[in-house]
Amino acid sequence: MAFCAKMRSTKKSEVNLEAQHQGLEVLFYLQDKSPICYTSGEFTSEELCIEAAQKCSISPLCHNLFALFDENRRLWYAPNQVFKIDEKTSQRLYYRMRYYFTNWHGTK
Repeated sequence: MAFCAKMRSTKKSEVNLEAQHQGLEVLFYLQDKSPICYTSGEFTSEELCIEAAQKCSISPLCHNLFALFDENRRLWYAPNQVFKIDEKTSQRLYYRMRYYFTNWHGTK
């Protein structure tokens, strides 16, 4: 868990000065993963999470531990949240672990 806390604190302190992406952008905390961008359409949070889990090689058994998070609003989105994306949409979400259990896979 110390690794997760360390990773979280270093990512939060970084300042992102680039312009906001048009559409819906799903970002990852892992730097080797490029964001998933949607410019139009209608998607549920669950559909977006499934695509993000596949990109990160997260198994279907574990992908329900992850969710979409809006850092600006400090808000977690429910799986049934519908995102309607058009040319006016400009939203950035993070795909991250929502639930963590101590002693998971033998970690302390």
